[in-house]
Amino acid sequence: MTASKPNRSAKRIEFFSLNGLIYQSRWLLYPINCGLLFALLIYVCSFVWNIVKLVSDIPQLFSHHENASGELMIAMVSLLDQAMISGLFIITIMGGHQIYVRRFKYQDADDSPQWLDHIDTIMLKVKMGLAFVGVSSVLLLESAISSHSVPDSEWLLHVYLHLVFLATTLVVAVVWRIMKTPLK
Repeated sequence: MTASKPNRSAKRIEFFSLNGLIYQSRWLLYPINCGLLFALLIYVCSFVWNIVKLVSDIPQLFSHHENASGELMIAMVSLLDQAMISGLFIITIMGGHQIYVRRFKYQDADDSPQWLDHIDTIMLKVKMGLAFVGVSSVLLLESAISSHSVPDSEWLLHVYLHLVFLATTLVVAVVWRIMKTPLK
């Protein structure tokens, strides 16, 4: 016996049904991802601008005034912050597309990010949560080494946000681990 192939006209009819419409609605995420790519491009331009500014400020940063090393460290931490936020954009864009829109088809499997083949919705949330924890850590460090004093209320807000990001990421990771553990 030969297996019958699905009828193409049935597929077209399915597209115009409510189920088909709901299924095809995933493509509405495409313009959102394109918008995030555009925002990432703007952020990359900002990063390059900060690098150019850092290079132009090298003479002042290596001068022997009392706060030169602190200013250099703040500039470096700011670049790290931008790099982490850019990674968050990539995780969100690629992971969301892979999960909700369509799986990527790779020409060269060695060129594809390893994490993308194993991503699911909870793992995407864990990765995003870890990125938020990293960004909030950088903001805490930036506030700690800043040359101007940070008010206590702002410090507490940063610490609370950091702890909330950390706690929610840990909870989501534990839930993911429980869900992935096979029952005995």
